[in-house]
This record gives sequence, structure tokens and C-alpha cells, in this order.
Amino acid sequence: MLANFEKRNYNGKERVWTGRYRNLQNLPHWHLESELIYVESGEIIVSDNHEKYPLATGDAIFLQGGDIHYIKSSPDSIVAIILFDSSLLSGILKEHRLAGAKLEHSYPIKEYFEKMQIELKSQKMFYDLKLRSLITDLMIEIFRKEELAAQIQPEKHSSIDNYKNLLSEIETKYDYITFSDAADFMKLSEPYFSKFFRKVSGMTFSQYLNAVRLEHAIELLKNNTEHLAITEIAAKCGFDTIRHFNRVFKDITGMSPRQMPSDYVLDVRPIRTISDAFNPTLQNSELL
Repeated sequence: MLANFEKRNYNGKERVWTGRYRNLQNLPHWHLESELIYVESGEIIVSDNHEKYPLATGDAIFLQGGDIHYIKSSPDSIVAIILFDSSLLSGILKEHRLAGAKLEHSYPIKEYFEKMQIELKSQKMFYDLKLRSLITDLMIEIFRKEELAAQIQPEKHSSIDNYKNLLSEIETKYDYITFSDAADFMKLSEPYFSKFFRKVSGMTFSQYLNAVRLEHAIELLKNNTEHLAITEIAAKCGFDTIRHFNRVFKDITGMSPRQMPSDYVLDVRPIRTISDAFNPTLQNSELL
């Protein structure tokens, strides 16, 4: 699981997106939009930056734009997602934030969700204004009832910002960067860096680095214009031995390098630039 930047492409000028999922599973990711997640049935776990929140039927959580998060759901769970441009609530979010991501009170989220879906589907005249009105009304009710805290202005060198920068550093230097290099980049001790990286990304640094290296190896295997041997590709992508490369390849893809179809696509991808589009939702999630 890699921490990716998700760029949401809207169909029109509405700047609001809704979706219902069964068994929603997604990769650690972040986006500029704010996100409201409501559990219609079942149980899920939402990781938001440093914290994990177990949610059950009727629970909801609000994630601000820029938060690194992922969702793990039980197979029978159904969740409703409302994703919206944070600037729609600039008058609120500029100065205030929720003291806790998980909502402590009940709200008519499902009813608002269904109204938004109707507007998005019908796209009647002024539907974009209606959507903004609905999201504003709902979020004002939430911010009136929940405990608030002063909005934290992000520091230039906060841990999360440094983490995002590290991902770009790994993408550039994946073939030779080491655990010690990454810890030094974050200006953290190696034991603390190890715990921090696993808590934020949901995986170890070694697992992340192997996945990044493997992605590049797969691209070389598919577009081997230099006619490199597999051992050469493995070394070029930072794997110290062919045995290590084969093991990582098998663990992540379920096949050996020689068994890989020519049109194979790895369904995880490291962050590159803010302009890249990425869908963090895994294939076993069902959009209803």
C-alpha cells in the first residue's frame, strides 16, 4: 500500500462527488478535497494521519484536505462518501477544525447524501449551486455541534509535509536510497522513523521501497528496448540479488517475472507530482 496523491476530476462545475461502496478498501492516499465518510452498515477502520478510528453502522468521520488516510472495511460493509472542494467551506475551515475526526453526534448524512446524488444525476438548472447549499448546510450543522479547535496552520517542515517530500525523494532515488538515508531526510532517529513511517503509510519502509522498485522493474520488463536480462533489470532497479527480486515480485504480483503478461498493470503506484491522477480504491471494492 503506497501513499498516493489523488486528483479528483469532476464532470462539471459542481466540485462535489458522491459514491457508495461495498467492501471499500483503499491505499494510503491524500487529496486536496475534504471528505465525509458515513457507515451505512458493517464495520470499517479509517486511518487518518497518526490515528486509527474503528467505525460501525451509523458512525461518520470527517477528513480535511491534505490528510493522509486509508480505509479497510469488512466484506459486508456499505459506506457513503461525500468528497468536496475544501474552498466551499473556506469561511469555516480557515479558522476552525474539528477537535476529533470521528463525529460524536448523529446527523442526517444519509438524507443529504441521497439529495446530492439526485442533483448530480439530474443536473437540473443551478444544480451546482444546490450542491454547494447542501454541503454547506450539512457541514454547518456538524461544526455547530462538534467540539472545535483552532485551525492549525501547517508548518513548513511538519512531519507530514516532510513525509510527502520523502515519497518524491524515494521516487527519484529508488535504485539506491537506503533506510538510513530516508531517516536522515526526515531528520528523525531510525527507530522513531521506522514507527512513524509504518503508522502513516500502513507498511514498513522496506515494503514501500520494494514496491516502488518493483513498479519500475515491471515497466522495464514491458518496455525492454535495451534487451536487458532479468538480472540486469533487477540490479538496475535496486534489488541486490535476483533471488530477492523474484521473491518480492512473487509476493506482490502473485507470479514470477517470466509469467507476467505483456499487458500487466500493477494496481499500486507511488506519488510523483501533484498533477498525477490516481484512484486509490482497490479492485475488490464494489461501487454501488
